[in-house]
Amino acid sequence: MQLRPALVAAHVKKGLPPVVVLAGEEPLLIQETLDELRAAARAQGYSERVSLTVEPGFRWQQVFDECASLSLFASRRMIEVHLPKGPNGHRRGKGEEGGDNEAGGKSEDGAKALAQLAEKPSPDILLVVVAGALDKRGRESGWFSALETAGFAVYAWPVKPEELVAWIEQRARVLNLRLEPEAARLLAERTEGNLLACAQDLAKLALLFPDAPVDAEALLQAVADSARYEAFDLVDKMLAGDGLSALRSLERLREEGVSALELVGALAYALRNWGAVNAAYARSRDVASALAQAKLFGARAKPYEALLRRGARYSPAAGLVLLARVDQSVKTGRESAAWEDLLTLVLAASGAAPPATKVAA
Repeated sequence: MQLRPALVAAHVKKGLPPVVVLAGEEPLLIQETLDELRAAARAQGYSERVSLTVEPGFRWQQVFDECASLSLFASRRMIEVHLPKGPNGHRRGKGEEGGDNEAGGKSEDGAKALAQLAEKPSPDILLVVVAGALDKRGRESGWFSALETAGFAVYAWPVKPEELVAWIEQRARVLNLRLEPEAARLLAERTEGNLLACAQDLAKLALLFPDAPVDAEALLQAVADSARYEAFDLVDKMLAGDGLSALRSLERLREEGVSALELVGALAYALRNWGAVNAAYARSRDVASALAQAKLFGARAKPYEALLRRGARYSPAAGLVLLARVDQSVKTGRESAAWEDLLTLVLAASGAAPPATKVAA
């Protein structure tokens, strides 16, 4: 059985299975689901917790020994097995079903061990296997299926952009935070692609405004000191056509250790809005109508209104092509190339340099 992270807390109140496998692509949801499992385990008498991390050279016999041994202090125990690099402690493949590993053993050893552990679970042990992102082969592998069959599986998919506002509003309710709709939309825009940052901001707002509603202006004032909001300052300068200031913002973010990938969400959001405004304006030839059709209102609309009025000629589609290249460069270890593409994008989009890539809008 597979469960979504949001359903785990209610499900485990009825009782914990002997085995849970937890994986996914959203670290915040993985950690929070693990915390819920730990809390449920404590409440149901699992008074001792053992945590093991699989690395190159890891001896799987340790896990079997822990599952078989009796504790002097607890009759029921929770054993966590963390797989940061897969069942065999390396990244040869997300499925991890064959080949040799770096420690000199067979790469199926970890997968076989997990399947064996799932076959004969101990009634006094809660075995929780925690992995990161898995491709389709990994999610359908023998070890994953065996663990799921013995208990249940949780896979934490990223929250989709179109679902983020609802996620924010639900989390705000849990925190007793009175977040106005415009503020929720603004927070979604400014933290898209970084769920942890979004959750941290909501927690901060709940502390700052325990008894008052939070509108968009209050939200901006409360969180304006974080590096990711500097990323949106960069975007605003780019949209305003202030190439020199945008370049300085970009250089400052790089000097502060911000990853190129952290800027992709803010820039992509702006470019998509830019494309929508351009398309609407081409139909109506009216600025106010174009902004309304693109669903941009109030403070959010101002940069795009200025952009239309100054007749910016950059193709947002060209920028999205560059951002896709930035994403690929970072994921393949070419951070310098990613920053070069960001520089090209910012200068061209602000009108300070001619575009390097011509793509139809």
